[in-house]
Amino acid sequence: MDWICFGDSAMGMLRLAMPLTGEKSEETRLIGLIDDLSIGDISDLNDRKARAFGICPWKNDPEFAGEAERCVERYYERALPAFAKTKEAVIWYGDNPAEQCGMLRAAHDLYARGAPFSLVHVDQLRGDELPPPGMGSIGSASTVVIMTDNRALRFLFRHTPQFVLQRLHQQRRKQHDRQQRQAQRVIFCGVGELEPEIAGVFYRKRRRVRECEAKLLYTRWEQLVQENAPLRVLEQGKPVSGLAEYYDAAILANVPATETVAAWVVGRTLGRYAINDCQIFERIRALAAAGKLEIVRDGANYRETTVRKRKEGKRSVLSQSAKRK
Repeated sequence: MDWICFGDSAMGMLRLAMPLTGEKSEETRLIGLIDDLSIGDISDLNDRKARAFGICPWKNDPEFAGEAERCVERYYERALPAFAKTKEAVIWYGDNPAEQCGMLRAAHDLYARGAPFSLVHVDQLRGDELPPPGMGSIGSASTVVIMTDNRALRFLFRHTPQFVLQRLHQQRRKQHDRQQRQAQRVIFCGVGELEPEIAGVFYRKRRRVRECEAKLLYTRWEQLVQENAPLRVLEQGKPVSGLAEYYDAAILANVPATETVAAWVVGRTLGRYAINDCQIFERIRALAAAGKLEIVRDGANYRETTVRKRKEGKRSVLSQSAKRK
């Protein structure tokens, strides 16, 4: 049995979660298909140059540029061959473009070679479905006193052993917590957001995919490949083809009039869309080159770059340098 996931964060979390689900690491392989298939050309997934940004979106950052080539090599020489040998799989995915597209691609390939698979869809849980918090001790108190206006009960509780009163107190607190938790709902956008204990809850909800559904997933991925748009984005929870400018309006809405670090714009945009941070920064640069915003200080990454709204009659540092070239 293989566990298939998408992204380094998901891999790290699932390594910790696996023992908690009852699966044995020596019997279950964890395979991370880290290529973000929501970005770029997907007509040939073996084209290393075309898929370099999807595999290593940080490759344009000089701080990590030396690792990009090795990262691509490891992906093609380790992860993909391991996936090609998968005979049965559990696919973990959440509600973001990268994991939705990864799920479709994995389902497509597994169906094509007749390998059965199950899906673990990480979406949302009711509060009462979450693992209960540890009860622990009752604060620092060594004695529990239950107050009541009923004389008979007051007499009864006064002569009740402390360990029984403590148990009653814990039960009442559990019931109160349960009532509060039932009214809550926790939404997750990706597998990497989970805690290992919560991953076990979703794992118990996994479902085996029947052949008719597997064929439908296969067809949906074939359609996206044929369209081969610059982006795959989520519309009504499903991945569809999108233009490169799809997120530009949200990015521009988060650019202030005063100079601010680009990381702030990236973070604000991520609050609305669960996409890659480097992808947003690439669009910030593209918008600056088009004169739609101004890069004040052009740094190596979004932590060192500052931006602001474009002022009339001015061009950003990036657009000026592009014009000179």
